[in-house]
Amino acid sequence: MTTTVRPSTPRRTIGRSRTVAGLGAGIAATALVVLGAAAAASAHVHVTPSSTEAGATSELAFTFSHGCDGSPTTGVAVTIPDEVPAVTLIANPGWDVAIDVADGRVVRFTADEPMPDGVRETLELEVTLPEDAADGTVLAFPALQSCEVGESDWSSDDQASETPAPILTIGEAAEAHGHGAAAGAAGDAAGAEHAEHEAEAAAAPAADGGSGATLPVAIAALVAAAVAAVLSAIALRRQRATR
Repeated sequence: MTTTVRPSTPRRTIGRSRTVAGLGAGIAATALVVLGAAAAASAHVHVTPSSTEAGATSELAFTFSHGCDGSPTTGVAVTIPDEVPAVTLIANPGWDVAIDVADGRVVRFTADEPMPDGVRETLELEVTLPEDAADGTVLAFPALQSCEVGESDWSSDDQASETPAPILTIGEAAEAHGHGAAAGAAGDAAGAEHAEHEAEAAAAPAADGGSGATLPVAIAALVAAAVAAVLSAIALRRQRATR
């Protein structure tokens, strides 16, 4: 009786191919998780004061670059903390700004046209900081973001949460804001300093909350996904070749 021994190489090749395919799928899944985490880290509303000195008049810049799960932003309502004694509205091109008549502690910004998701925007207002506040005092400015579909309530006291309120700390170093030629040389210098801060924020790590923080991470994740796709393609070709 003749015994036929089948070559074992194809079996090993198929097993190796499956391993490569599994590795590729794992890399792709990891890339998606990284992208999701990076996006979540940047999806906040941040506030940058021109001054944090107790009793100072400070221009607050509220910055965001996202909608509500992709839906364009139509409005932002900022609640002023009770400790702040005075608020002055600042004209923001493309936005209507008003203090809610029913509640004088809420400043409402309403977009002339919905702001698309992914477009960086800054809304400003002026406040007088409390004179008797000690250094280290934290002031929260809860922001309710309204969109064409849904809304996001940035009001949590826990800064590690998914919906932290914008905050400033009395006595903490702050960037100045310039408002054009009318401010003179001091305004120009302040504007340059603010522009430098915006550039740094765009390049900051996700933990710092910069809106551009997701770019390096996203690139790395996309590269990982591309590698996964190549590995999967190689695995499929090897499987077909051994059949």
